[in-house]
Amino acid sequence: MGFLQSMLVASLYHMRSTLVIDIVSLHEAWIPKFFKFLGFNLLLAFGASLSLFLISPAAAGSGIPDVKAYLNGVESPVFRNFFTIKTFVAKVIGSALAVGSSLVMGKEGPMLHAGSILAVILGSSNWFKQKMDAASHWGTYTYNRDIRDLVACGAACGVCTAFKAPVGGVLFAMEMSTRWRKELTWRCFLVSAITIVVVKYSISICVSHGHCSYLQWGSLAWFQQAYPTPYGQTWAFVLLAVVGGWVASIFTSFNTWVCLVRKKWSKFFSFRILEVCVISIITSIVLFAVPLGGRCKTCDTQDPEHCVKGASMFMTFGGYGCSDGTYNDLAVLAFNPQGFKIQALFSAPHGTFHVTSLLLYSAIYYFLAAITYGAFIPSGLFTVSLIFGGCFGRIWAEVLLKLGLIDGSAAGIVGIYALLGAASFLGGLMRMSASMCLVLMEMTGAPNTLPFLMMVLIISKGVGDRFNYSVFDHQIMLKGFNFIGGIPEHIVNRAHLEAEDVMSKPKVSASFAVVESSENLANTLDAHKTSGAFPVISVPARPGEVGDFMGIISRPSVMELLAQHEDEPEIDLSSKVEVAPIVIPPGMPLTFIYNLMQEQGLNYVPVIRCHGPLEGMVTRGDIVEVQNHKLDRFHVKEQLAQAASDIQGCRIIQSMMIEKQAAALREAITGPLVRARELALKDIREHDELLDGSQDHAPRIFLEARPGPDGVVSHSGVRRTSSSRLHSRQVSRQSSTAAAAAAAATAVAAAAAGPVRQEPRFHTGYDRLE
Repeated sequence: MGFLQSMLVASLYHMRSTLVIDIVSLHEAWIPKFFKFLGFNLLLAFGASLSLFLISPAAAGSGIPDVKAYLNGVESPVFRNFFTIKTFVAKVIGSALAVGSSLVMGKEGPMLHAGSILAVILGSSNWFKQKMDAASHWGTYTYNRDIRDLVACGAACGVCTAFKAPVGGVLFAMEMSTRWRKELTWRCFLVSAITIVVVKYSISICVSHGHCSYLQWGSLAWFQQAYPTPYGQTWAFVLLAVVGGWVASIFTSFNTWVCLVRKKWSKFFSFRILEVCVISIITSIVLFAVPLGGRCKTCDTQDPEHCVKGASMFMTFGGYGCSDGTYNDLAVLAFNPQGFKIQALFSAPHGTFHVTSLLLYSAIYYFLAAITYGAFIPSGLFTVSLIFGGCFGRIWAEVLLKLGLIDGSAAGIVGIYALLGAASFLGGLMRMSASMCLVLMEMTGAPNTLPFLMMVLIISKGVGDRFNYSVFDHQIMLKGFNFIGGIPEHIVNRAHLEAEDVMSKPKVSASFAVVESSENLANTLDAHKTSGAFPVISVPARPGEVGDFMGIISRPSVMELLAQHEDEPEIDLSSKVEVAPIVIPPGMPLTFIYNLMQEQGLNYVPVIRCHGPLEGMVTRGDIVEVQNHKLDRFHVKEQLAQAASDIQGCRIIQSMMIEKQAAALREAITGPLVRARELALKDIREHDELLDGSQDHAPRIFLEARPGPDGVVSHSGVRRTSSSRLHSRQVSRQSSTAAAAAAAATAVAAAAAGPVRQEPRFHTGYDRLE
């Protein structure tokens, strides 16, 4: 399916590029040219949005936040339509049409969602279950954990198909899922290996028949590049990572604000489709007009179709305001397919693109990507990050070259800056270091860049963590999922919270006896409509005591028993009571509770001190509540609520929270300096206190010490300077009276207390000297 989608995208790109070539080469007025370009893009964008409306609205967005929440153990009614064949068809068709319509988005995120859907469809089909039942040693994929494992494998296959990176796909699925084990690792590796073999074999068959000359227009299958290893320029890479991580965090905040504004009309599908059309019109206007500010550069080859190094048949659209033998650098970035843009940015030599052209295009691309992601189309951010990060890295390299701070004579030096610029933006945006490192390394086929990639990704992730969470975590919060995670472990440990601080106290009205009346069951379900499960308590042995905890019964089980025994006054719940597989003590630290609920996907964990009464329940909602109010240092939930209120009140400028962003930037810059100053002052204070303490308890050894010929005091293996000797002699005179009085008081107290058993003592050098 990934190969077929690449073929579809390549075909649309071929049609679009043919149209663009006609536009820039025909000698007619600019207005008809523009409307041809606008009409083609608008038709594809409208088709992408309409396909979701007609087939499955659940295919909107990238799907990565939803898959990540599902792998985290979140259960939501949204997932009923999220893993269906209709959603799969809408995802594949919609993403191909949207990418071909020149919208600033990628198809890699939707491919991850599509792979997860295929895994669930194959794993939960009746035919598959029958085959697995026949082969009993395989087992059946009917349990919740097995379905989630299939989703993880499908996500790995989706990333592998998009980037031709099997190892990166496995690591990406591993970083998304919170319940990983070694069996799942080799399964994901196996399916990813099969996926890459099928993709490459399909490409070879297509090439042998001569029908894939333009497949690379919508695919990164043949992107290979050699880069130098300039270890002397590590300082420049570090600065690039810092700035890239900050720029990516600003993108996350701005996109979150755009999604909040979008929520005002998202309830109406007509408005959502209209929004996509408006974004398409804005994108077409900008892309058509931005090359007017480009520079005409001289071709470095004799063939005008190969002006820019990046790939064969690279159409540069040189007729866009430039003479023969030259090309418009902004037209190359505005009109070419995404795969060619990335190859040009990552491989073209120094001087191919002017700095002002890169600045203009990257600023426009940044804005368009922020308003496009989250619209009513299947959209991703991988390709967007590669293109913007490539522009950002090339700008960084060109500026350093102009300042003479780096040597530009090495081949590929600007290209490696573009690659690391993309890594810095990805690290600050997605906060996934290991998987992004392997994806970029496998995509470019340059293993020597691995140390630089890992360094840049870790630094940019750390910088982004100082401002907000990843863009996927923000989308999960916007969707209202009870997602557990995203909080660094040291923040959780620093809070010193335990199970009894987090748990919900058991309510008598929200618990059942083993044999309960039908009326009480119905009233409890109505009174606690948000509760998905209820504790079951045994009958106490004595009046006034609390019964022992027997287990948990879910809401659907209670409703089923009520339907079966509606005429009976009392119902025995024992047949539906589930014994809790895991119970925790009240003193269990919150970090361990995090690990339990994440790795096992638990929604409820009973708190019992010993085999006895139930002291409380730690639910997923309790953990989310603690995250939002006690552990979230950014207070994202409160900011989202405040921004939504400001937007509802038409206070648009206030809803952007520009002052808080500026304050966060100031704190990020001055915070480390202030903390370093505090640590230095603390060391000075401790040193002064140590000196003051030595003045009160000066060793008598220094009273008998004599300086040697070199001015250094030495006595019994202990060396001190003569200044210390003189200082200690003066202090000993002043404190001798106080020391004698303290010794007398100690002796009187010991005599009054009676004989004391002497503990063995370990003697030190100072003891012997005394």
